[in-house]
Amino acid sequence: MLGIFGLIAVALCVVFLVGLTVKVWMNKTYSGTKKVFLSLAVLIFMIGLVYGLFFLVLVDSDQASYHTTGGKNFENIDHDNILKNAKEAGYQIQGPFYVNVRPQDSTGIYPDDLPELEQHLGNEYILKFSTYYYNADTLMEIMFVDEDETTITFFNYSRPDPYFSPFKVEHLPDDRWIIDRMIAVFGFDEQTARSHLQEMKTEIENENRPKMELSRPVSPSALYTDLQEMSTGSEFSLTYGEGTTALLFYEDEELAGKINCVVPNHRIVHETDEGTYTVKVDKLGGVDLYVELAPGERIPEETYTAGFKTMFKEVGLPEAAVDEYEFNYSSSAW
Repeated sequence: MLGIFGLIAVALCVVFLVGLTVKVWMNKTYSGTKKVFLSLAVLIFMIGLVYGLFFLVLVDSDQASYHTTGGKNFENIDHDNILKNAKEAGYQIQGPFYVNVRPQDSTGIYPDDLPELEQHLGNEYILKFSTYYYNADTLMEIMFVDEDETTITFFNYSRPDPYFSPFKVEHLPDDRWIIDRMIAVFGFDEQTARSHLQEMKTEIENENRPKMELSRPVSPSALYTDLQEMSTGSEFSLTYGEGTTALLFYEDEELAGKINCVVPNHRIVHETDEGTYTVKVDKLGGVDLYVELAPGERIPEETYTAGFKTMFKEVGLPEAAVDEYEFNYSSSAW
């Protein structure tokens, strides 16, 4: 509330001060020096006003919290039934979210040609990125920005400093390997794939930038097929409340690649006198917990664990599992 009213107040003050500044400069009885001095005074006041509002917004939105060291996965839970139970118990239901953002704000693509993934993830998942492992130190990451934009970035961890030392052409995987991936995933012909590769090599030589930006959609089914053909087995990683998971492809025991996805999660919220309790539940059985308090405030462990046990019981989760979570305390959000 403070944020919106504060913005309105600042806007009105800015309009008033701008009008005042114009009036000062139009006053023919003031000297040029006096006009400059008054204008600087108005400017300093405006800067102070903005910083003051920013400080008040930070204070107003600050909070202490108890949050877990990591969520847990309960595998075969009925996500929809949990939300139904939560609603009947009088809890607030927020979402869906993809990690922490609304669907319209999330990057990635919604595939409709991957029944192998849909069977496990449902039909509301987002593809975020995919990783190919050329070897233990060298990898290629394909980022799905949106339906018509894809970026390919290469990493090499065998350099003296993997994060800051210059990336050179010699740090790339073999040309044939890169071209084969581009043909398989994007449907490029040989010449087009080689052209994109050469452009990136020029970028690396000039700016140490091992990245391609392509205005072309990836074919999710082709990506899946390519990784499957390179591997001897695959499995999904577990989710822990936010909905992030990956389909991991292995060649024998070595990781050959992965497809990173996100499924929706919902927040079940219960406001009490001591704080606001939130149970975050994703579609694949991941559950995470946190409680928010006034800045600097603390409550006993038995109080917040009892609060979560009550919520678990009422929504249909095993209340004894709350004792398996470990919590950290933070006195402030900042």
